[in-house]
Amino acid sequence: MNILINCSNIKIGGGIQVSNSFLNEISKNTDHHFIIVLSQKLSNQINQVKFLPNHTFFVYDIKPTPLNIFFSCNKFLDGLVEKYHIDRVFSVFGPTYWKPKVKHVCGYAKPHYIYKNSPYFDIISFKEKFLLSIKEFFHLLDFKKNNDILITENEDVSDKVKKLLNKEVFTVTNYYNQVFDNKNEWELMHLPKFEGKYLLTISANYPHKNLSIIPHVINELIKRDIKKFKFIVTLEKGDLKNSNLIIDEYIIYLGKININQCPHLYEQSSYMFLPTLLECFSASYAEAMKMGKVILTSNLDFAKGICDDAAIYFDAISANDIVNKLIETDEDFERQKSLIQNGVERLKKFDNYQFRANKYLEIILNETNHPIL
Repeated sequence: MNILINCSNIKIGGGIQVSNSFLNEISKNTDHHFIIVLSQKLSNQINQVKFLPNHTFFVYDIKPTPLNIFFSCNKFLDGLVEKYHIDRVFSVFGPTYWKPKVKHVCGYAKPHYIYKNSPYFDIISFKEKFLLSIKEFFHLLDFKKNNDILITENEDVSDKVKKLLNKEVFTVTNYYNQVFDNKNEWELMHLPKFEGKYLLTISANYPHKNLSIIPHVINELIKRDIKKFKFIVTLEKGDLKNSNLIIDEYIIYLGKININQCPHLYEQSSYMFLPTLLECFSASYAEAMKMGKVILTSNLDFAKGICDDAAIYFDAISANDIVNKLIETDEDFERQKSLIQNGVERLKKFDNYQFRANKYLEIILNETNHPIL
């Protein structure tokens, strides 16, 4: 079968990690001819040399032009479907701004449209809400009219998307990238020597990730004369609102990093810190579990549904509560051991990268009969 893997819209964040993992997992698959369309950002992280000859690559960035949005057509992608006699299209995540003329399977990872009770909506401005409502209209229209089957990363999201869009929906969980299991592929990234403890946040600066709370947490730590924590963020200096020279002494800005650099950063850190207000399934949870790190995250339903008893939960918009939970956890070594062990067990509940790739292929090929009902 001729399968087009569409990653032309994958530019940042978790989509890069999932796409990278899936593509590397099918690199030795000889059962099909894969036409793989990479965005420029993703192409920088894919080693095409290790793929077998039945994998054909193109680099192309799709843009949401009026033609794409309203008519769902794209000359370049339509040309590939015709030229290579494509039987199925799999877009790792949408919206795709394109409707192929063959069966289209697409991933859904837009929590904004299904978790309306998130405190995120209480802290954004009226203008931001208005702009988000416009995006929501066009994105949901895209998911509804341009796809035949949708895939989400947890059962709760699948259930909500099924009701929202009245589509056939399957669940394939997220997981850590296989590079975490291959130490020889790690790219070492040494952090400065520090006698205290590092809190690691690997995330793009999306507003819903709530990373702007970090300066407030640092201010609270400074008020309490606590200087043993520093934050590691994959942001550029100046990205965080309310930061200043004093606060920046407690933050190490790494900028954008590659997946191969992540494991070594976890090795050097004590905590994974994720104050996110909206999520479908963050790979950071699985990564921290794999690396034996304590998870500190938001006390919201999506986080609890993923981590269960393997995390410490805090009020993500309260710097005071975050600091209280951090100090309590840091002083309780037995609790830390229990959380890490719970993480090891919790990780077994997720689809690993091999199983995830196999499930994707089963759904693409229409060989599974277990959608969410």
